[in-house]
Amino acid sequence: MQEKYEQLKAGKDVQVGSEADDHIFYEACGGWSNKGSIYGLGRAGPSFFPRPARSRGSTAAASSSYSSPLVTQLQDQLQSTQNELQTTQARLHATEEELRSTKERLSTAMQQLEDQRVGLLKLHARFDSFSALLGHPTTRGGNSLDSS
Repeated sequence: MQEKYEQLKAGKDVQVGSEADDHIFYEACGGWSNKGSIYGLGRAGPSFFPRPARSRGSTAAASSSYSSPLVTQLQDQLQSTQNELQTTQARLHATEEELRSTKERLSTAMQQLEDQRVGLLKLHARFDSFSALLGHPTTRGGNSLDSS
């Protein structure tokens, strides 16, 4: 246990007797035993470290080993769902940008069509004006433009 304590403490700037040092000791000795003691402290352990609550009908170690794969599976599912959400959000953002761009192009095209319509109306009015000036070929002073 002393070797494990020294290994865990190596490379850390920890004062002897500090809370961090106590936690290193707790890890090195393996924490609470099934008999309700901490190696090196005996039954005085509760005065130094809180004792974890035990699950009914099983030890805390058995309970944590049982729930660990379940927790890991749920964390993996959560991560997968978060990844899907990010992908969906990115697609939504791209779709919104595409829609905005399409609206701008549609607005420009509609403005061009309106400009063409107004231009055609002006051209039609000019044509009517020229047609009125020229008159119908058979009504202009009795002279026909068709005859020479």
